[in-house]
Amino acid sequence: MEKISPPVRIFAIVIVLAGLGGMLAMRTMAPGNEPVAIPVPVKAPAKIAAKSAPQPAKAAAHAPTPVKPKTVNPVVPPSGFPAVVDKALRQHEVVVISLVVPGARVDELAAEEAEAGARLSGAGFLALNVLNERVARALLSKVESGQDPSVLVVNRAGDVAVELAGFVDRETVAQAAANALQ
Repeated sequence: MEKISPPVRIFAIVIVLAGLGGMLAMRTMAPGNEPVAIPVPVKAPAKIAAKSAPQPAKAAAHAPTPVKPKTVNPVVPPSGFPAVVDKALRQHEVVVISLVVPGARVDELAAEEAEAGARLSGAGFLALNVLNERVARALLSKVESGQDPSVLVVNRAGDVAVELAGFVDRETVAQAAANALQ
C-alpha cells in the first residue's frame, strides 16, 4: 500500500474545502422573490419589415423617408395576475408563464423549455417565482392547481387559455400558445 505524501493530502483537503465553499456560496445567492419579466423579441409583420428595409441609394434620394409605425400598447384591464403579467399582456396577445421555484433544477429546465416554446410561437414569456407570497396568492385565485412546475398560457383578456401541469416540452408549449392566438 502506497503512502500519500503530505503535500498531496493538503492539496486534496484544500480542493474539498473550496468545493464546499463554492456550493455554500451558490446556495446563499438565490434569486430575489420579485417576479422577473423576461422580454422575448417578436417578429415584425412583413409589411412593416418591408417599409423599414433600406432603400437603394438612387431611390433613397428621391423617395420620401418611410414613417416608422407607432407601437401601440393596448389598454389591458387588470387581469388579477401580478403586474408584470399585465405589462407583458400589453406587449403580446398571448403570454406563456412558467411557474418555478428558484434553484430547483427541474423547474429551471421546464422554464427554459417554456421560453423556447414561447419564442417558437411568437408569444411573450415570464417566469414567476411561486415562493413569492404575492405571486402565489394571485396565481391561486386564477388557476385550479398550483402545481410546480407548470406552464400557463394567458390571453390578453387575462384568461388562462391553457394550463399545462408538470414538465412540458417546447413543442407542446408552442402549440398551446399558437392555439391561444387563434
